[in-house]
This record gives sequence, C-alpha cells and structure tokens, in this order.
Amino acid sequence: MFNKTNLNQIPKMKNINHIYLIGIGGSGMSGIAVILAKQGYKVSGSDIFPSNFIRKKLNSLNIKIYLKHDAKNITNNIDLIILSTAIKNNNSELIQAKKLNLLIISRGQMLAELMRFFYGITITGTHGKTTTTAIVYKIFKLFMLDPTFINGGFLKISKENAYLGSSRYFIAEADESDRSFLYLNPIINIITNIENEHLDYYQNNIEILKETFLKFLKNIPFYGCIIICIDNIHNYDLIKQNKNILKQNIITYGFHKEADLQLYNFQENGYKSKFFLLEKKKNISLEINLSIPGYHNALNATAAFAASAYIGLDPKIIIKFLKKFEGIKRRFDILGSIPPYQKIKYKKNIIIIDDYGHHPSEINITINTTRQIWPNRKLVMIFQPHRYSRTKNLLNKFVKILSKVDKLFILNTYSAGENMLKEANSEFLTKKIKELGIINPKFIKLKNYFDIANNIYLKLTGNEILIFQGAGDINNISSLLIKNSLQKNDES
Repeated sequence: MFNKTNLNQIPKMKNINHIYLIGIGGSGMSGIAVILAKQGYKVSGSDIFPSNFIRKKLNSLNIKIYLKHDAKNITNNIDLIILSTAIKNNNSELIQAKKLNLLIISRGQMLAELMRFFYGITITGTHGKTTTTAIVYKIFKLFMLDPTFINGGFLKISKENAYLGSSRYFIAEADESDRSFLYLNPIINIITNIENEHLDYYQNNIEILKETFLKFLKNIPFYGCIIICIDNIHNYDLIKQNKNILKQNIITYGFHKEADLQLYNFQENGYKSKFFLLEKKKNISLEINLSIPGYHNALNATAAFAASAYIGLDPKIIIKFLKKFEGIKRRFDILGSIPPYQKIKYKKNIIIIDDYGHHPSEINITINTTRQIWPNRKLVMIFQPHRYSRTKNLLNKFVKILSKVDKLFILNTYSAGENMLKEANSEFLTKKIKELGIINPKFIKLKNYFDIANNIYLKLTGNEILIFQGAGDINNISSLLIKNSLQKNDES
C-alpha cells in the first residue's frame, strides 16, 4: 500500500520546458512553482507584492521573479503560462501571452495535472482547509510515507508550503473559490465546511455553491472516500440529500450526535487542547491531545485522523503524531511579545498574534480562542478588510463580530485587484460599527507600514493581546511593530 513511486516514470509534459506563473507570489501559486522547479522545469514568474519569505524561497530554487507585470517579460521562449485567479483580463502579461498565442492554463488545471498520476488526497471547504491539509501532511511524513504536498500556508517549523515526495501520495488544498477544484479527481476528499464566501463566482447563491461541491464529489471514484464535517448545516444537507447518489465511502465527523466520528468533552488548557473521539463503528473512544488551541482545530485534527486511518495507518500512532503538529504560519500565529513604551508604568508584555482569517466566522473563532486563553487581558485587533465585495456581502456579520473586541483599529481595505466600493470601504465599515454602539473603532488612514506600527504601539499599555487580522499584507506591520518597539526601548 505504501510503495514508493519512481518519479522518473511520471511522464513529462511534452514540449514544455519553460513555465511562467503570473501571480507567482501567492501561497498556492508559489507551491506549484516549487514542485515544477523540483521536477526539472525552468520556472519564472511575476508578482507585484510577493513576501520576502516567498521571494527567498523561490530564488533558492533559481526561480526568477519579476516584481511588476510587464509585457516585456512574456516572450516566445515560454512554453506554458499559469494564471493566478487574482489576475484580471487587462493584465499586460496576459494580453501579451494571448498575442503570442502561448498556452495558458489556470492554477487549478496545473494542480490537476501534477496530481494526475498520484493517489490524491484533497481538502476543501470555506475554512480550515489549510490547517487540515498541513496536519494530514505532517502525519504522512511522520509515518515515513514521503508524500508530495501543496498547501495555501506554511508550516511553522519546516516553513514548507510545498514538497515533492517519492511516494504515490499527493496531499493538496483544493480551492472552491473559483470552481477550479472541479479539475481534480482525488481518491479521498475532506470537506471542512461550506459558507457564504466567494459567492460572486456562484451567482450570489449558496445553493449553486453546494451543487458545485456535489459535482466535485462525483469526481471521486466509487472506491474513494468522502470525509465531511456535519456540524456545518450545508455539509449536513449535502450528504443527507445525496447519500443515495454518492457511491463512495462516506465518513462523517463533528460534535454532531449523528457523526460517525463524534467529538466530545473538548477542553482547553492554555495554548493546548484535548478532546475525546468516539468511533461508532468500532465502538471505541480515543483521547486526543493537541499542541494547538481551538475547537475548530479539534475538528481539523479529526478530519486528518479520518483520512489517515482510511488508508490503513495505525490509529494509536496517528494520535501520537497529532500532538506533534505545531501549527501554520499566520493561523493564530503567536509571533512573540513586546514591552510597552517605557513612559507607560504598566510593565506586562504585549502578546502579538498574526491571523489570516478574513471571513466573520474565522474572525469570531480567533476572538473566542483568545478570550479562552487570556480571559483577563484586553483584546486589541488591527483589522485589514480583504476585498470590497466580501465586506459588502457580509457587512452585518463583520459589524457584529468585530464589535466583540475591546479596541479596534481598521486599516484601508486590501483590494486584491477589486475596484473600490464606497458602500464597502474601511471608512464605511468603521462608521457602521460605531453606529452599533458597542465599541468605538478607529480608522487608520495612514498607508506607511512604519507609521501605522508606531501609531498603534504608542496607544498600548501592556495589558493587551494584539491581533493582526486579515489576509492581505497586514503581517508586514506586525514585524515592524516588534522591531520598532524593541528599538525604542533600547534607546530609552
């Protein structure tokens, strides 16, 4: 079952040597670039705002990155263009590629091609898929299965978001946001949850989103497995209404009383957590300890447990390995602590957390987890909205959830290529939260990261948990805040 794959026997893409990725700096695109480079292809690409971390990682593999989109970058010696979903039709490189009649495919199509000759294990869902993908990968690695892996986030310790393994297993995060997961034909798929997100691709209708998930599940062969959390009402309905249509093995999980793998007695102790898992078919109960907090991570770990056990791995050893999972960068990522400004008498250090969550449900989990771990600390959030369309579609939920913190700073919206909407920009969101009357949020008009970091730092007393929340470039500010605060204290 766990035999190695001779990667030399996997056929190369005919007449393809030089591959260019437009939008190479994204976590998913950079992961694909890593795998292609390690398979021996010449890889290059462009991105306007790649992180320094991703730039260094790709440069170490001799992948050239252009820091602007320019038609001059696209030449006839490129054999294949891979397009990020963030790239618009008016992109100069895309226009030039079409003029030169180059072969152009999407990120999802490339991922499907990479996975085609492997035993594919995919993780889908609105929330939790990046962490769940990483947990599955961690388990397989510790079992010495050496899987190939592409993810939308980086592991904390190994700092990997992609790895070319030597076995037949290929573990990947699959993206439903643009329907690109429909290209994939995995053997096992996990659905964490389905929520109102990316509905611009689904005619603003969640029923169409659910129908698309069903279409994807039909890609899984009859001998494959669907692992699905039925705590989520849309997941529950999807399985309940289509159980007779789906021929695959189905494993349900969750705190729900009908789940095949039922979680219960969840407990948190500081940053760690513990819960029990009832395997109903075997009528056995298992104690699972995690080194990460949050009931959502208990669900993520259970999904990874189910996928690992399904291929025949020893459940007792899986449980031991679950405890070793250290988390994902930018997912409730504790960056460290800083002292308050010297002029302030209160001397307790300020704890800084970086979290990628940008949907109200994700932000709510971050807030609740923080309150659970540090019940006596003030919760200060710096929030960078991501996409005007998301703020517009989920405005009331954002207003309600963001009002749960003690102090809120709102930055300019990270547009991700969208045009500005006055009825959904950061000033409008700030106004709506003020109107609710629970907290008094501050909109920070500053655009310079250094000025933002300094502005926030001078307002802190030392009794705060400071959360940088958002999927844009907000994480650049937290690193500056740490650096600047330590420098100020050294000088005083």
